[in-house]
Amino acid sequence: MNDRIIDLILGMKSKCLEKEESIRQEFGLSPAEYRGITAMEFDEPCNCNMLSQRMGLSVSRGSRVIEKLVKNKYIVCEVAPKDKRNIILKLAPRGARIKKKIDSMLNDCEQVIESKLSNTEIKNTLKIFHKLGDCL
Repeated sequence: MNDRIIDLILGMKSKCLEKEESIRQEFGLSPAEYRGITAMEFDEPCNCNMLSQRMGLSVSRGSRVIEKLVKNKYIVCEVAPKDKRNIILKLAPRGARIKKKIDSMLNDCEQVIESKLSNTEIKNTLKIFHKLGDCL
């Protein structure tokens, strides 16, 4: 067998994207909305720059995604009490419900993977993924 590492990585990426698309379709989310909701933390407000960074987007593109998330009632914007120029973003109840369901579905996937690997294999896999991430 002549497997290249990059081919295996791309194959796993494809499977992960299929799972993500399935989750997005279940909740009727665009890729940007999915990215924004999953980048938010429960009970941890953030600003536009921070959320854009977590989504891996420029601030200008992130702002457009944030506007859509607010419009669709997934997140809420509040003015910071100490600095009126600073906007604080929080998950809205609708966004929090969806994030909780997404997290649960991803945890279910994680459990399936972990059920098929020993503790040593899990530790080694995590090490290898971290190392591969550093290489790329």
